[in-house]
Amino acid sequence: MNTISLKERAKAQELKYSFEEAFRFRAQVRRNRMIGLWAGEVLGQQDPLLYAENLANWAIEHPSDAELLMKLRRDFDDAKLPLDDAELTTRMHGLLKEILEEMKSG
Repeated sequence: MNTISLKERAKAQELKYSFEEAFRFRAQVRRNRMIGLWAGEVLGQQDPLLYAENLANWAIEHPSDAELLMKLRRDFDDAKLPLDDAELTTRMHGLLKEILEEMKSG
């Protein structure tokens, strides 16, 4: 009978966790770029792609969704544009779910 040691199981769990975290991180970066592109267009940025990249890079240093929401809130407030926080949160979660499913399937 082939038995797996406790150390081997622990190592496998560590690898699985590490892979899942890296996978989720890549998905969040993609989501943040997409949110940034949307926001850049709504905000009337001259280069929405640059805004999206800058936002995605900023979000790496500030990984929580709450911080991203506050950053976008400030940008929209500075532009004197309305932003529905609940709608944005729903958009963020929906995009992340879509991206995760897309990444898993292909």
